[in-house]
Amino acid sequence: MSNKLIVTPEGEALYPHLHEPDYKFNTGGVYQVRLVLTEAEWNAMKSDYDDLYNAEYAKESDKAKGKLNKDASTPFRQSDEGFYIMAKQVAQRQTRDKGVINFNVACYNSTGKKIKMPQVGTGSRIKLALEPHVWVVSGKFGVSLRLRSVQIIELIEYGSKDSIFGSVEGGFDGGEDFTTELHDEETQGKENGDFSF
Repeated sequence: MSNKLIVTPEGEALYPHLHEPDYKFNTGGVYQVRLVLTEAEWNAMKSDYDDLYNAEYAKESDKAKGKLNKDASTPFRQSDEGFYIMAKQVAQRQTRDKGVINFNVACYNSTGKKIKMPQVGTGSRIKLALEPHVWVVSGKFGVSLRLRSVQIIELIEYGSKDSIFGSVEGGFDGGEDFTTELHDEETQGKENGDFSF
């Protein structure tokens, strides 16, 4: 099978872990995102995926000289959140001959320029480049979609919607913008070991 990349239509990012891996279920970390598409776009992509899946299943069955069991999992899913593609890439993998290999996900802005991955949050508009990966393990066959790169069309940074408070008309609207950078006096106090509580 060729390693040709599949580029998705533009969709909405859901629960992305792109800046840093998710370690909840994998100690090595997993970069992942759900890409929510329209039903028509999702169906068109799933149809192409099914064609590829069936062709690769036939090839691998011939090699194995027998019928392989099909893995039930699929990257194409439906839920109350819509029609989405589940794309993943492990952050690291232990190999026999090369030791630990680290992976990351490349990022591009809307002009196609390669950039450092920002804190992509839910609601961002993105496209994905996915690499089909055929696997056969203990007589079981599957095709996953490895997440290789992301193009950000509209960025909603993670944490930008974390306020629990709504807007109150006519209220206080001043104040200095919050930042995590230390001011000169805070830096100086920290260097001298002084802290004010």
